[in-house]
Amino acid sequence: MKGKRLKRSFTFGLIITVLAVLITGCGSSNNNNNEGATNVNEPAKNTAANEANTGNNAAAEAEPAPDLSPIEFTINTADDKLKWDTPITKAITEKTGVSLKYDLSVGDQFQKWDLWLAAGDYPDVVVLDANYTQKFKDAGAIIPLNDLIDKYGPNIKEKYGKYFNLLKGKDGNIYSLSGVNKSEEAAANSTANFIVQYDVLKEAGYPEIKTFDQLYDVIKAYADKHPQIDGKDTIGFAASMASWTMKIEFNNPVINALGLPDHDRSRIDANGNVTYNPVSEESKAYLKFLNKLYNNGLFDKEAFSLDNIATKAAQGRVLAAYSPGWFLGDAEASLRNSGHPERAYAHIPIYFSEGTEDHSNTLTPTQAGSYQWTISKNAKNPERMIQMIDFLFSDEGQILTQWGIEGTHFDVKDGRRVLKPELIQQRLADPDTDYKEGFHGIGTGNFSWFGIGNGAKLADGDYSTPLTKDMVIANYDDMTKEVLAKYGKQVWADFLPPVEYVPGYIWQLTPPESTKVEEQKIDDTWRKYLPKIIMSKDDAAFDSNWKDMQDAINKNGLEKVEAAYTQLWADFNDKYNSILGQ
Repeated sequence: MKGKRLKRSFTFGLIITVLAVLITGCGSSNNNNNEGATNVNEPAKNTAANEANTGNNAAAEAEPAPDLSPIEFTINTADDKLKWDTPITKAITEKTGVSLKYDLSVGDQFQKWDLWLAAGDYPDVVVLDANYTQKFKDAGAIIPLNDLIDKYGPNIKEKYGKYFNLLKGKDGNIYSLSGVNKSEEAAANSTANFIVQYDVLKEAGYPEIKTFDQLYDVIKAYADKHPQIDGKDTIGFAASMASWTMKIEFNNPVINALGLPDHDRSRIDANGNVTYNPVSEESKAYLKFLNKLYNNGLFDKEAFSLDNIATKAAQGRVLAAYSPGWFLGDAEASLRNSGHPERAYAHIPIYFSEGTEDHSNTLTPTQAGSYQWTISKNAKNPERMIQMIDFLFSDEGQILTQWGIEGTHFDVKDGRRVLKPELIQQRLADPDTDYKEGFHGIGTGNFSWFGIGNGAKLADGDYSTPLTKDMVIANYDDMTKEVLAKYGKQVWADFLPPVEYVPGYIWQLTPPESTKVEEQKIDDTWRKYLPKIIMSKDDAAFDSNWKDMQDAINKNGLEKVEAAYTQLWADFNDKYNSILGQ
């Protein structure tokens, strides 16, 4: 899974994939102020025509300025740190008149969305994943955006360029919006998804760790020597499965360790056939690794009832885990602020075998994920919301949301934007700085607000975001730089293979309607058997529990589900190629 999100999925019509950089659409504005004007020194030859021209000119001159009157829209979020009263959000309101009131929802987001849908009571702007975007659309809860974008969204169209039509679903309508990735390279802050504590690496002599066997050896050696950290039991390897995080923690490690693009629980072969990864032989091998950790007291026994690993990681006693950077939240910053930088984490790739050819570092020119903005039928004056989104897509909006306010967050030197050193230091000292300043919004993919990607450039020739390699290095503490230097790297992204473009991810597509019952049964069965398999007391019990899970999942309709997803993937590729003429 990519970026900070709930279960990743996306409306079929919102998939934008490409193997080259996005090319923006071009627009022009004709200046007609003098067109058809009558020369006051010349007699009017055609009074009706002159009157018509005069009327046209008056209409052009009288075209109303953007409505900046105050208006507030409600929007859902699970992030209790988001506030609208920040320097950046105040500037957004100043430019658009729009302010957002965050409707905080806690607990199971999917349950909350179901309740909203049943009651017909939801925020003005509803941030949803693909499956629920479809549900809200089918229920008539959200409105099509085409006409609003045509009238009020020139910057939206300009940024999407020739890929704009890919936003449209089968009915030709657009129901949600996300950011666009117009960069040709992976972000400098990209990381591999396995983490190992700095102190573990130091005591082991900074070894190359590329396989699960090598990872096991360094974990065990450190845990044997340090059974407790700060008075609490050392956790060799952490995980969580009490919520949607199960799919990240127990499926994605297998995908990454195979060096495959992230298609969630799906594997796609060269012929486009989709198979269910959790019953693969490689998944069995990964669970065997976890079983070995468990039987040797190195696997967190609370993993099966844990929602996420961030809290325990922040305690400094987790030695290793599978954890995308966004998954840790502020845990590493908390460790540094508490005086324990040695408990922060190296982000490195781990494979089943050292010779694995890694194709996992992938990009598509969209920031599609679970944070797509839709506008509900309850929203009054939806055109004002589209005007606000259009401002966020403008170059001015990009600079404001990504760089901040000139003079406060950045300066311009030699025609280039440069972050103020004070902001960099503030971010190092206070993990909540970006919340307090307003850089954090309701993300639309890997980025907050409606970004166009790290490494992309605006019309002024400068970068749309400050996330360059130099900026990432400047934000590292001394210990991080020291650990990286031991491996001959400058940033964690240096551990990754070269970036590759892929024709989309299957988790971005709206799931097939025909297999929802079977999929739920399969997921429930997988969740039921995972603890039993990992806690198996010996090899015989492990093999027996694994076979029982495979048999049960097959009986749940796996063949039907795989066939439906294979067709879904084929349809997506056909649509993409048809629209782009490829």
